[in-house]
Amino acid sequence: MKSYKENWKKLIGIGVVALAALLVLIGIGMIYHEKVKKDAGVEKKDRTDYQYHVAIISENPTDSFWKKIYQGAKDAGKGDQILIENFGETLSGEYSTEELMEMAIAAKVDGIIVQVSDEEAVSAQIDKAEEQNIPVITIRSDAPASKRVSFVSGNDYAIGEMYGNQINNIAQKKAEEEDRKIRVTVLLNSEERNAAPNVIFTAISETTASIASKIELTSKVIDNTGMFESEENVRDLILDTSYPDIIVCMSAVDTSSAIQCVVDYNKVGQTSIIGYYAQKDTLEGIQKGIVESSVLINPTEWGKTAEQGMNEYLKKRHISEYLTVSPELITADNIKKYTE
Repeated sequence: MKSYKENWKKLIGIGVVALAALLVLIGIGMIYHEKVKKDAGVEKKDRTDYQYHVAIISENPTDSFWKKIYQGAKDAGKGDQILIENFGETLSGEYSTEELMEMAIAAKVDGIIVQVSDEEAVSAQIDKAEEQNIPVITIRSDAPASKRVSFVSGNDYAIGEMYGNQINNIAQKKAEEEDRKIRVTVLLNSEERNAAPNVIFTAISETTASIASKIELTSKVIDNTGMFESEENVRDLILDTSYPDIIVCMSAVDTSSAIQCVVDYNKVGQTSIIGYYAQKDTLEGIQKGIVESSVLINPTEWGKTAEQGMNEYLKKRHISEYLTVSPELITADNIKKYTE
């Protein structure tokens, strides 16, 4: 009997702690919500500046790429009377995507745009939001089994075609100089949770089919969880006796690693780099002839597309299940557009 009572007391204690933690999260969310409205000049007594309040959520709200996505959504929202908030940016301490969503739901926002980190945990929060009539749009990474209303992604096949066309141009020139097949290695993102790499690689294969006899096209999944891990993997490729003539990068981290390794091991002119995104070292690499070109999904367009989708759903209760953002190609011919 004593053991039963002790176990029961333990269960009650655990329940009290869990409830207290939940109340703390809800309290933080509601306080944060009021603070954001005050900072934006939209307290309850004066809500004429906007019609809706939408939280945009990422596990790393201060990341430079994410902040550009947020800015694109925020700017687009102004014309639609939607206040877009980079939820969690001003909170002290680190919170998971799941916790930030919990706060946003407690704050009774009108909609949520979220980059999925932990699919299972975030899916549960998406479904919880839907139960409270808060529509959720996923962006960049998806939770397809959840009740999200739409997913905003890059146009993966178009990205693959863009990479493929660049491979065609570079490989044709190299094939004229080399009496062998041109080695092309596509670096796949080990962190990618969705089917994007497979779609992109399929598009690359189909786009380069016309020169299949002139190239050896391979893919390699590498650990790019950090700069060190990525650089170590790329270095091994570069130092291999059958090093690639063309490296295709699908992440900003791998692009930086490829640039560093090609320079460090004197492979400039021997290994051509097709990069991803428009970070400083990539743009400088294009200007110096180290990087042939770089594929970019403009982050501000990503944010703008998500806001437009949310605006349509909030006002019409209708939206396409999939929204895509078209890629751009940065080359030496148009680089001024990205450096000015």
